Amino acid sequence: MRESANRGIRIAKFTLDGYFNYGNVLQNYALQQMLLRYADSVDTLWTQPYNFMPEVWWNWRWKEYIKWLINWKNFRTKIANGHIGREMARQAKIRDFSDRYISYHRVTLDALSDRIKQYDYCVVGSDQVWNPHFGNYHQFFLGVAPEEKRLSYAASISTMDIPAEEHDFFVQGLKGMKALSVREQAGADLIEQLTGRKAEIHLDPTLLLTANEWRSVSRRPTWYHGGEYLLTYFLGRRPAQIDAIAEELGLTVVNLLDEAVYEHYVTGVDEFLWAINHASLVYTDSFHGSVFSILFQTPFVVCDRVGTGKGDASEKMGSRLDTLLGYFGFEDRRTNQSKGYRIDNPMQSPAWERCEPVLAKERARSAEYLRRILGLDA
Repeated sequence: MRESANRGIRIAKFTLDGYFNYGNVLQNYALQQMLLRYADSVDTLWTQPYNFMPEVWWNWRWKEYIKWLINWKNFRTKIANGHIGREMARQAKIRDFSDRYISYHRVTLDALSDRIKQYDYCVVGSDQVWNPHFGNYHQFFLGVAPEEKRLSYAASISTMDIPAEEHDFFVQGLKGMKALSVREQAGADLIEQLTGRKAEIHLDPTLLLTANEWRSVSRRPTWYHGGEYLLTYFLGRRPAQIDAIAEELGLTVVNLLDEAVYEHYVTGVDEFLWAINHASLVYTDSFHGSVFSILFQTPFVVCDRVGTGKGDASEKMGSRLDTLLGYFGFEDRRTNQSKGYRIDNPMQSPAWERCEPVLAKERARSAEYLRRILGLDA
């Protein structure tokens, strides 16, 4: 229910920039839709300049742009037909969803202070906005805004390891927030340990919208031609054992992010939603892969994430899955390598009847929090 009529509230929202991840875009859209119940406008402000090239592990210099334009030694052809070409197509689809459904504006860091003056509040969240291992996390403590405008909703830290050189900035950033809402219990515990403040714990914004609200922005993938399938969506390494499990269950495997199958790799955000909704079984190490399995009541198995060997923090992010599964008593849907990535009766539906009472309660808590921090309960 929209409550914003004639309130005149304008909100600037901050989250991770980019078109590289389904979950990031979906939580951005969900929080926007939730805030629009109370505000007249919600704009996501991104400070990264737009680049038509995808975000990849190496940076494009001026030489690469020239090579691309003149197709030097078939440079453009090789790029278009290789990993970067596929990544460009995938991110173009993610951007298409963002362009259609999210009000976002690119603002330079130099212009951000002046732009903030147009808004009544600044809200940061969700996603790993407070992960100190991400290079641009400083802006997400909203230091450009007056303290009375600085609000968070379901912000995630996703690590208990705060680098020593970031400790003081991290603590002062938390202390400068008017309202603190995080996504995981571990994040709330860390904030209390560092600052003495108690942060509230709220649902990831993707869980605030109903399954039918998500279905309204979903679309059947171009790759679907009928039949039952086991959908896999892994941000870490995908366990090879899943193929044998699918064969035992008589299911075809659809592996999103599989570069060997172009149409699967370039699945769009709206197609991602449809794919989870219509799968017979989902295997994932993704938080949002698990969220949408629960919302659409699709049987799912959550695997511990196995890192890529690059020394990143991906193996330290299990707390958010623990919190999510704990809400509904679905801890038995989790598995790991020592279990052969198996659970008992994976095709058997979990106790879905547990979900709606929990969701109704937690959605009400989130709504009460947002009304309170936006001054609507007075």
